[in-house]
Amino acid sequence: MNISSVFLGTRSVWRRWLFFSLLLAGGVGDFTRVAVGAAVAGPKTVYTYDARPLKKLDLRQRVNAETLWDTMHVAAALQGLANRQEPRLYLYYSADFGVETDEFWMNWLRGEDGWLKAFALKPLASVDEMVETFRGAFKGLVVYDPAVPATACVASTASGCLDLLPVRYSSQPDSWCQRLQAKYPVKLWLVNPDGTSKFTGAGRLPDYEEPSSGSAKVDAYRWAIRRFLRSGLCAPRFGAYYIDSAWINLAFHAGPEMHTLANHDYFIAQRAFFFDLSPWGDEAPNDDLRQPLGADLKAFKEVLLALYDAAGGEIIKVGGFPPWPFKYTDAGGVGCKHGGVETEWEFGRLISQYNGYMEADAAGLAGLANASFARHYPLEKRYYQKAMRPNADAWRARGHLDAQGKVVPKLYIGHYVGDYDAPSWLNKAVPVFFNDPARGQVPMGWAFDPNLSDRAPWALVYAYRHATTNDYFIAGDSGAGYLNPRGLTVRPDSGLPSGLEAWKRHCARCYNQWDMTITGFVLDGSAGTSTELEYAAYKYFSPDGFGTHYDKKPCLHAGVGACGEYDLPEDPAAAAKVLADAAQAGHVKFFWARSILRTPKWYAQVEQKLRENHPQVPFAVVDPYTFFGLIAIHEGGATR
Repeated sequence: MNISSVFLGTRSVWRRWLFFSLLLAGGVGDFTRVAVGAAVAGPKTVYTYDARPLKKLDLRQRVNAETLWDTMHVAAALQGLANRQEPRLYLYYSADFGVETDEFWMNWLRGEDGWLKAFALKPLASVDEMVETFRGAFKGLVVYDPAVPATACVASTASGCLDLLPVRYSSQPDSWCQRLQAKYPVKLWLVNPDGTSKFTGAGRLPDYEEPSSGSAKVDAYRWAIRRFLRSGLCAPRFGAYYIDSAWINLAFHAGPEMHTLANHDYFIAQRAFFFDLSPWGDEAPNDDLRQPLGADLKAFKEVLLALYDAAGGEIIKVGGFPPWPFKYTDAGGVGCKHGGVETEWEFGRLISQYNGYMEADAAGLAGLANASFARHYPLEKRYYQKAMRPNADAWRARGHLDAQGKVVPKLYIGHYVGDYDAPSWLNKAVPVFFNDPARGQVPMGWAFDPNLSDRAPWALVYAYRHATTNDYFIAGDSGAGYLNPRGLTVRPDSGLPSGLEAWKRHCARCYNQWDMTITGFVLDGSAGTSTELEYAAYKYFSPDGFGTHYDKKPCLHAGVGACGEYDLPEDPAAAAKVLADAAQAGHVKFFWARSILRTPKWYAQVEQKLRENHPQVPFAVVDPYTFFGLIAIHEGGATR
């Protein structure tokens, strides 16, 4: 595969560009959510805390990185515990595209939406005041080891399972460790009380009669698997893949939301298992260079198998994304040999074999605050799209079908509007793009994975309420969560039975709630190309079309119209030229155009440039239902 085709098939390369440009510039998955459609009483008082001043710290100074990490770890954990039963604590932290994201959503919830309209807001002046206010939400502290960063993830797991606040060990009087120990008991030590390491990578695994793995990092996770996951203390069906406290050493590589600690609150509320391990077994990870070769990967698989067993073979939500600016890749300063694309795909290939999908909080827009609060938002049982789904009569009236019912020769363009397989991206993009005055001028297939309603429900609701008749909602990669479908059936690493039926049930629930019948991108990655076996399952919940990864031309899969996706360049004129070059006079041509974080104005500009610069090209920009429906007719299939 050449470099251009790799770029077409992933988003890591583009996300890397975005990341550095930003730097320089029952239910539907949440099985402890309140029942959808239930009348949910809002809290009488919502407490708020403004953590945004922390983002102004100069992260080139280690002491500031430590301050940001330690403070946000306490705040996020406390938020997850405080919001477990009802929404009580809201943080202001996230911002992107010039919009204060958390302010936007609070204003909407108290205004147009009305969920929180009748309830008082009470600002808290400090994290200390927040801790005192919610003293009843936790039972004490878990202290972790700065010399073994993996214990930070273990501490987040312990926080959710045992109702504890995580603090990094320090003997400094002004540290969170010392300040909170003066008031609250330590219930769990992940470091010895004198500051020496509990996990050393030598001898025996602490508390268990098992030999060490030879890695302190891996031993910490092996201990946590036994203590929390295999014991049943963790809730089934939730994993949290977020960077550990090694971030402190590399904080200056990225922006102040890239620690992703704000994302912990939801998973702590859900009693999830946290981990940060390399998916590669052919080199030592850059955060543990002396470990035995393959130790991280072995532990990675052990975590996934324990999650699979706990879930009873059902689908598992894995929040997070490989921390490629910091670990496991060849990004600047990281020092490993695998690229970001490779690492994303290897991560996806592995978790798919254990029935896991990722909610890909990837670098660039990775930070997401308040998901533990948002999970209480009272969703309806069903949401319906405003856009009409045209049929053959409409296509004939629009000049797409001739009198004999054949597709009229021209270039048909469908827009896959991505990438929205991450609630962090969705939560930040919707306030900006759904307030663009140009929205509605061009048919757009908003690729919103429906499982994102677990952590960013109000973003989906806002989009559906404010949609025009040219806004169509389809699932992004690879349906109700990002995985590789072939990894559900071909499983050399896990050896587990097929997960295809579990995936089919999971997606059907999610698609039904959000009135979706198209999957915009069946992302195969490195797990192998999907076959008719996988597509037959997709037909059950996605009967109106598939965007595919490796198809070179439009086709039918399981009798459903399908088309490979192609990325468009950023410049509208250049994008228009790519589209014009795909046309062929006198022939029917289809172009499933994928673009990432583009404004509605951009799509209108592309169409304008295509008309102005290439007047000889007959084309139609069509909605996703028309696009895949015409493919089905052209390829000899039947439309619904």
